[in-house]
Amino acid sequence: MNLEKLKKRKKELKITNKELADRSGVPLSTVNKIFSGATKSPQYQTILALETVLAMYSYSDQDGPYVGAVHEAAALYQVKGNQTADDYYALPDEVRAELIDGRIYYMAAPTNAHQEILGELYYQIKDYIRKRQGACKVFLSPFDVRLDQDDKTIVQPDLIITCHPDRLVYRGLNGAPDFVIEIISVSTSKRDYSLKMQKYWDAGVQEYWIVDSYKQHIVTYQFHGEDVDMKIHGINDLVTVQLYGDFVIDFGSFMPGVLQAEAEAKAADSPPAKIT
Repeated sequence: MNLEKLKKRKKELKITNKELADRSGVPLSTVNKIFSGATKSPQYQTILALETVLAMYSYSDQDGPYVGAVHEAAALYQVKGNQTADDYYALPDEVRAELIDGRIYYMAAPTNAHQEILGELYYQIKDYIRKRQGACKVFLSPFDVRLDQDDKTIVQPDLIITCHPDRLVYRGLNGAPDFVIEIISVSTSKRDYSLKMQKYWDAGVQEYWIVDSYKQHIVTYQFHGEDVDMKIHGINDLVTVQLYGDFVIDFGSFMPGVLQAEAEAKAADSPPAKIT
């Protein structure tokens, strides 16, 4: 842990020790001791919780701007100043992007692992709802969500559940979903952990999950007005969908296999080492 980096990030976000404790689930007394320097060696899970709230994730060689033909083409359509839904819908069909508070953010194409995880989650949730003849509906990205019901924000969560059929419109959802899952990718990591988390909270989303294959954990948030309950789970854990209470997703049944296959694919794609 680098305490100075934590302090700097905390100052940038203008967040108090009390707010940090409330959002992370770390006791206020512990937060106070860490930032005062009284605690020299905090537990790993404590630091992980603080870094998650402060959005201090780094993906080493995965970092850097997304560069590719699609991104370069999208740059031609970037509008200076405030951008609206009209600008968003004027983008080429092949460009993946989101509009948040009048600014367009471009996204890279998802990896195979990303899509496999998403497909498994969709299947399990869809199957649960169907078997119980539930009224809620589940949707996959690309699916436009006008989170603030205006022309300044249109997001594309990886997966949503909505129990409000009156919010469904021709082009997606007009208003907040009840449940959102984002699967971390290189182009969206910082946005998912910070900006979009706050946007979902403010809009009235009840439950928000971040599935992070890079850090190999699942972060779950339950929003209760001004309060948030955050938990961090491992990739082999059973995680309860609090929206239903009796619905548990066993990440250990598929996540380790997906990550192993991804690691093997990366190794196979790597260029052979030079012989000297």
